[in-house]
This record gives sequence, structure tokens and C-alpha cells, in this order.
Amino acid sequence: MAQTARKDKPRDHYKAAEDSYRSGNKKLGQEYFVVDCDRHIIEPPEAFTMYLDKEWQHMAPKPATDNTGAPRLMVEGRLYQKPAGWGPGRTEGCGDQRPRGEGLSYERAHKHAFANRDIDMDLSGIDAAVWIPTLGLFTPDIMNWDFQYAVMRALNDWTAKVYATGKRHLWCVTIPLNPEWAVQEIKRCRKLGATAVWMRPNVMQDVRWWGEDWDPVWKTMTELGMALVFHEATGTYNASYSTDYKFDRYWLAHVVSHPLEMASAMCGIIGYGVLERHPRLQVLFCEAGATWVPYMLFRLDNHYGARPKEMTGLGMAPSEYFKRQCVICSFEPEEALLRETMDWFKGKNMACTSDYPHWDSSGVSGVVRYMNNYPDMDAQSRINFFSRAAIDALGL
Repeated sequence: MAQTARKDKPRDHYKAAEDSYRSGNKKLGQEYFVVDCDRHIIEPPEAFTMYLDKEWQHMAPKPATDNTGAPRLMVEGRLYQKPAGWGPGRTEGCGDQRPRGEGLSYERAHKHAFANRDIDMDLSGIDAAVWIPTLGLFTPDIMNWDFQYAVMRALNDWTAKVYATGKRHLWCVTIPLNPEWAVQEIKRCRKLGATAVWMRPNVMQDVRWWGEDWDPVWKTMTELGMALVFHEATGTYNASYSTDYKFDRYWLAHVVSHPLEMASAMCGIIGYGVLERHPRLQVLFCEAGATWVPYMLFRLDNHYGARPKEMTGLGMAPSEYFKRQCVICSFEPEEALLRETMDWFKGKNMACTSDYPHWDSSGVSGVVRYMNNYPDMDAQSRINFFSRAAIDALGL
């Protein structure tokens, strides 16, 4: 939808997007229009209860404290993030978010993230942001699918009506694992103003979303001009075959889960022909680094050339699908070989994120660090990275 509209309008659609979303209160980087493709909501407890259907209120997610004193969310009798075991979540639970560098408790963090969402964007040099849940990342783990859908509807309503109330706040729909219900929720939330749809890259509860039974979901999204945003999180119970389940130490689980699960998602969405069947579907991969992408695309292309009889449903090399429809979103300004990866992509297919306000994020300093770390980046590549790749992918 967005691509068609661009062809019909002679005016510069990048300038139109910039004029529409630009902040007049930024404290730095005024010379650049910047879209943050991965900014996180720290949900207060009422995000899951305020709009939850009455029939499910008795099962509503509730704040809890584990036996180490860490704040967590209780859902279906389970603690999130999972405090121990294979593929554990953070030892500090929901606490220690770092919007401005200092670690905050869960209560202080969700209050700060709500009250200062515009202020912190201006301090960062961010004009518009794509907001993704934090605790909501665990809702696909809910085993009662009727309850799962109810919780997701409640979270989507709260996000639309309470949190993402200004134009510069672009929010993502949380969708259930049932593809028919996912279509319903995407259509409903588009009317509420949602920009994109987020999904975990994992196989959740044995649901392989790259099968053709999910084609109606991708068809609905392309018809509505909505992008797909992949985002991972450690500390689940039902991410089937997930890489992080090899480890019972959080730091190791966290190291492997984000890039390796994203790499699997990239293989699935390309290799099973999803992008071939839906050539207008735009896909963003968030919070997983960037420098693994060239190697995985090389490896996919290598197999595409070496085993042509197995390339069912693919009409061109895997890297061509990525270059046509995908964006890798960088959130670590000091990532090794990041500049080389930007050069490999010729300044395209990469976008800027902060992961604000998580412990591993660039906080409010990301834009400055990208500018300082790569002072000789050519102007067009910097503009593409800060905004134009995102404008294209999100259809702004």
C-alpha cells in the first residue's frame, strides 16, 4: 500500500515523512531525521489488566517477587522471565532498566519510561520510535491460547489508548499463535493506529510460522502496509528447540539467543518462500547485531547455487530477497565489523535502534555514538541508516 502511494505522488516521500514526524525539541543531531526501530515499553501491571476481558480477570498476569527478591510477572503459575533452568531470563527479573545509564527498579523504570518517553527521545536525538513490548515479549509463551489472545488484546488496547498517544510513537501489534486470530487482531489494531506487527523469531509452542497456513497473516499485513518486526527474548518455557535452552547461565543464553534465533528466522522466512509469495512484505530484525547477516546470506546463496533441485518456491538467490525486503537493525554502536557490514550493504538494508531502556541498550547516547564512531561515513549512508531504510520498511 505504501509503495503504491509513493508511485502516485510526485513529491519526495522521504521529505514528507520527515516533515510529518520530525521533533522540534531534539537536543542533538538536529541535522538528521532519526527513526529508532526498537524502543521498549516497560509495561506497568495495568497494561495487562486495564482492558482484559472480565472472564479472564481471575487469571490476569500479576507482579510477583521470586525468592531472591527479583521482580517478575506471574502468568499461568509461571514466573517471567524464567528465573532458573535451561534458557533462563535475567537474574534481576523486570528490574535494572537503564534509560539514562543508571539502573532502575521495576516500578521506577515503568514510571520513568511512561513519563519521559518524549523527553528521552529528544535527549537521544530521536524523532520517531517503534515501540515494542518488554514483558509482552513473553505473551506467546501463554499455553491457554484463548487466554493468550485475551492478554494480547488487552496489551494492544493499552498500548494504543494509553502509551502510544503521540504521532511520533509508532507501535507494534502483539499477535496470537493462531494465524486466523492473528489476522483479526492485525486488522483491529490497524484501525487503532498500529504501524507494524512484532513476532518472536522462535518456534513458539511448535508453531512454525513460515508454513503456508500463515500466508493469510502476511497477505493481511501487506494489504494494510504493515511491516513485520522480529524481536527475541530469553527466559521462556515454551520456545521449542530454542538455542538458549542449551545453557543454564543467563549471560550465555542471552549471548546466543538473539543472533542465532534471528538467523534461523531469516532462513525460515526466505528459505520457505514467504518473501517469494509476499514480495511486498517488509521485515525488520531487531536487537540481534548486524555483522552475522552477510555470512548467513553468503551461506544461503552458496547452498542455493550448489543444490538447485532443493530450492522449492525460490525464484532468486536468498540474498536478493533480503536486499529487496529486509532490514537489519543495529543497536550496538561499537559492534565489531559494523562499518564493514554497512559497506557490504552499500549503505542500505540497515537501520538504527537503541533497545532503550534495557540493560544492554545504547540508552540515550546511541545517535551520538554512531556519529562519533563513524565520522567518515558518507552522508547518504548515514541518512539511510538513521531514517530512510526505516521509512521504506515501515511505509511512513
